[in-house]
Amino acid sequence: MDVKVYECPNCGADLKFNPDKQRFCCAYCRGEFSPQQINQMYDQVKDQKEQAEKPAAGPMDAEARAKAEFEENTRLYECPTCGAEIVSDSNTAAAFCYYCHNPVILKGRVDGMYRPSRVLPFAFGKDKAVEYFNAWAKGKKYIPDDLVSAKQIEKMTGLYVPFWVADAMTRSVMTAKGETVRTWTSGNYRYTNTKTFDVFRDVTVEYDGVPADGSQKIEDSLMEAIEPFDYTQTKAFDMAYLSGFYADKFDVNKDRIFDRIKNRMFANNASTIEGSCGYDKLTNKNFHNNIEKLRWSYMLLPVWFMTFHYKGKVWEYAINGQTGKIAGELPIDDKKLNRHRLFVAAITLLITLAAGYVIGGLLL
Repeated sequence: MDVKVYECPNCGADLKFNPDKQRFCCAYCRGEFSPQQINQMYDQVKDQKEQAEKPAAGPMDAEARAKAEFEENTRLYECPTCGAEIVSDSNTAAAFCYYCHNPVILKGRVDGMYRPSRVLPFAFGKDKAVEYFNAWAKGKKYIPDDLVSAKQIEKMTGLYVPFWVADAMTRSVMTAKGETVRTWTSGNYRYTNTKTFDVFRDVTVEYDGVPADGSQKIEDSLMEAIEPFDYTQTKAFDMAYLSGFYADKFDVNKDRIFDRIKNRMFANNASTIEGSCGYDKLTNKNFHNNIEKLRWSYMLLPVWFMTFHYKGKVWEYAINGQTGKIAGELPIDDKKLNRHRLFVAAITLLITLAAGYVIGGLLL
């Protein structure tokens, strides 16, 4: 079995990928290496092993070898409370569930079928993610104090979220009635002239990289809210990028994802077509949509993810690990809100009493 061990070539300690530097760093000897250097070094080790070992059977093809290596070098953890499954490399132990914060247990290895084809590395580390989150929450008067507490922030997790990404050629045909309305006034009369037209549009739209996450645990709308991701920065998947981070194992396959992606494409087509018509009103709209070409990619995309358990509800927050864009709904602390209402009511009462005192004095 061809196994990668991500050790520092200087001192032998574990290497971790540093998003801020975009380099692999050693915490002991302070060595830093580019992804190209790491791949080159381990390719040399692999070649040496292949020359030293004579396999009994013929060599595996590239895809089978990649899947076997992925299975050998990953670990799968399961949360017994909420059922979330967490993937990490063999050197990164998962201690708690990114979703419910309860301890996780080691389940075993990850089947090679879950190996992605591409990965988008984190562009910044946890300190920067916390800075983004605190700036976003700052000034929100009525949020619970616990939301931004050190204990809560500590649970923020660098999570590679599984995404199915589709390229497609689509065709949308629309028939409708278009109306133009003109009004004017002459003398004492107001006139309205309405013209109706038959409308036909036949549009072909090509899409590159329409994403949909493959995790049931994470809200789809939350992942859509932190888009877009720049796929030009993705890399061929390498286990080294998992070092120091977790990944969610997809539990929604691309067949179930298809309707979500298709509906996003067709909704955009409809909006584009309607916006191009130039009529005051469109009625009797009918659309006929088709996907003529479809290509899939399975990628891991970087998200700084945090959940907050409050009033029996799980509040989810996500930070795009490439751009820093944040999404999530903020809870309201009823005690803070009620104190503010009482304060406003007291001020209003004082103003009313003062105004009455002044008016009374003037009447006397």
